[in-house]
Amino acid sequence: MAISEIFKIAAAVITALGGGSAIVLALSSWIGKVWANRLMVQDRAKYEQALAKLQAELRHDSERELTNIKNDLDIFKEKHLRGHSDKIAIYRLAVDIIAEKLGDLDYISLTKQMPPDALQKYDKFNRARIKAYGYLAMLAPQNVMDALDALFDHLILIAQGKEQYECGKSTRS
Repeated sequence: MAISEIFKIAAAVITALGGGSAIVLALSSWIGKVWANRLMVQDRAKYEQALAKLQAELRHDSERELTNIKNDLDIFKEKHLRGHSDKIAIYRLAVDIIAEKLGDLDYISLTKQMPPDALQKYDKFNRARIKAYGYLAMLAPQNVMDALDALFDHLILIAQGKEQYECGKSTRS
């Protein structure tokens, strides 16, 4: 056997094996890509399903928590408003009691200074003035209280005859 024949046989074997291995390599690469794509599609579907489930659970949990927070807020508002209403009612009762006692003290001190008919009218006005002042003092700002003071001072001057009242106007005497 000549060396050239050995090289020809070796080349034929290598070519046969190389061609087959190239085919095997190409097929294995293609099959690998197909399997990889199938696995990726399966994994993607699995993860998308898990993500959708997680999103649904989170949405449900957040809605439940939001409902609980709204309920707690409603309860807090109701308690706060009830407490505020109770406080106003108690203050109003205190103002009524204090207005009666202050009215009694004023009535006693004015019995010697005013005739009975005028005293009764003034007493009614005075008790209403004290109550109005107490009720407004609970909620009104200072400028409203100042205006109320000015109004009552003006009305007292009219009642004492130091100012004259004319329909819509008053004038100093």
